Amino acid sequence: MKLASQANKLASIVLAKFHLPNTTFHNFDIDSQANKLASSLVSRDLDLSKRMIFHTTDVLNAKEGLDQYDVVFLAALVGIDKESKVKAIEHLEKYMAPGAVLMLRSAHGLRAFLYPIVDSSDLKGFEVLIIYHPSDDVVNSVVIARKLGGSNGVRDSQIGRCVVMPCNCSKVHAIIMNNFGMKKNLIEEFSAIE
Repeated sequence: MKLASQANKLASIVLAKFHLPNTTFHNFDIDSQANKLASSLVSRDLDLSKRMIFHTTDVLNAKEGLDQYDVVFLAALVGIDKESKVKAIEHLEKYMAPGAVLMLRSAHGLRAFLYPIVDSSDLKGFEVLIIYHPSDDVVNSVVIARKLGGSNGVRDSQIGRCVVMPCNCSKVHAIIMNNFGMKKNLIEEFSAIE
């Protein structure tokens, strides 16, 4: 389980370093050791150490400040089963800003043996914009939804451009974020370790 948590941090580090150089990433994780290791890793890079912030808390305890983020990434391993995944989504719906974007990982077909499938019906209070099911060796699908109640300046036409991109999920994250023109705060990957 620790490796999965650290891998989530690696995704945000790659996005920050190579794809979103003007974005601040707030990483929330229940595993303090994973946060400590990730913080140590980025401390060697002056730019990353300023833009990568690590918070040790359970996703269900994160409330204040969630409305300040344009985009929230929900890691695949938040909620090992369907019920806990939906509980995390419901929590985010309650505290995210109207118009903010939720990007989460799901699964499709036989890949559901590894991760719970998130259906459109699980995203109450969100408008599902895109569901991307990879056809290569990438395991996770990507679901992008916008919290109802506002647009946050993101146009559907901007998001639609990434649907046809034949790329892996981390590239999809970066393409979508660049299309949004998001340059402000970003929450990357909530991760839960049980």
